[in-house]
Amino acid sequence: MPLYELLCLARPGPRAELVALMKNMGDAVYKNGGFVTQLKSYGEQHLAYDIRQPFERYDRAHIWQMDFVSSVDGLRPLDHELHVSDKVLRWTVIKRPLGSKSMHSALTHE
Repeated sequence: MPLYELLCLARPGPRAELVALMKNMGDAVYKNGGFVTQLKSYGEQHLAYDIRQPFERYDRAHIWQMDFVSSVDGLRPLDHELHVSDKVLRWTVIKRPLGSKSMHSALTHE
């Protein structure tokens, strides 16, 4: 299974909402046979440009990153969860190379 990186911009708000959002995305990965390898939060950041949605405008967002291993079929449910969540402003999922041999063996070892 390949390694993926999710970079997400979430609406600014209470920390509990952000934690719940991260947990839901992690659960979506686990339900489809994947696992999370790393989770980073970059905090609430000022954006280079405003993100506009109907009747809303955001100049700040909470930025976070989740690295995970999943099958290609496991990406569709995660993408759906991100799409329907009202807390997510923007996101991207990038396929990453596995890197070193030791990392590859650690991820593939059962």
